[in-house]
Amino acid sequence: MLEKLSDRVSLLISETGFTYCNCLFIEDEVRTIIDTGANRRSLAEIHPEKVDMVLYSHHHYDHTRNNVLFSGARVFIHHLDQPPLENMENFLHYNSLDAWTSLMPEYEFMESGLAMGLKEEDFGETWRIDETFDDGVVFDLGHTRVEALHTPGHSAGHCSFWFPEEELLFAGDICLTKAGPWYGEVYASPDDMLASIDRIITLKPSRITSCHVSHIYSDVVPRLTEFKNRIFRRDERIFEFLKNKPADLQEMGGKQLIYKEYASPFVLFWEKLMLGKHLERLQREKRVEEIEGGKYRAL
Repeated sequence: MLEKLSDRVSLLISETGFTYCNCLFIEDEVRTIIDTGANRRSLAEIHPEKVDMVLYSHHHYDHTRNNVLFSGARVFIHHLDQPPLENMENFLHYNSLDAWTSLMPEYEFMESGLAMGLKEEDFGETWRIDETFDDGVVFDLGHTRVEALHTPGHSAGHCSFWFPEEELLFAGDICLTKAGPWYGEVYASPDDMLASIDRIITLKPSRITSCHVSHIYSDVVPRLTEFKNRIFRRDERIFEFLKNKPADLQEMGGKQLIYKEYASPFVLFWEKLMLGKHLERLQREKRVEEIEGGKYRAL
């Protein structure tokens, strides 16, 4: 389904969730889509074979799936997020899937993926990237200009997209959902996420949307501020937990320090990865230290 945001810009809303995403479609002289992770029936509405340009917000599978449908398009991504789409070894490393065995010894990876809604064919998908871009590049689509803003945190090369004439910000996976922010991969960073959110707040867009909400928000600054503050609240929950007794990462996982619910083993996996990021933050702040046996304690 297409929801028009201006004469030429529409939010392409996916009919499915979690392992798919909403995309932004620009019907202009250069027909362009930002991300390709909507379900195929939704994408059929824009005739992907006739799209001229694909811009990716980042490398994650729920945003790059269906890449193959855009056979006539030039495909772009930030240079820091190109490597995981080049080969399977990089894909596993950048998504921290090479840590699955150590963090999730009780769960089989393929079974967990299928339980999350992935299909067997999803594990064999390949991607084509034609060019990379850097922060601040402006794409001229005819009547529409869009600027790529490097907003890391969710991934090293994550980007948001600014439409100055529309005063619209497409925030990618600065997702504005109840479950975010997410920084559960090796090159993700809650510190970078905080800085990226502050950058968007400074921009003061009139409207904002993301890949995982179907709403256009006008209360941009308070919404982003609340979203950012969740990172600090997670810090405090972890600190308070460790004040009661020292614990290692496995003992902390599943204690609702990041997520309130665990819909699949992947949610628990991501929580453990994110707990590790917070423990690094708290150690830098001299609030937590690592002790014998891989445990952490509050100071």
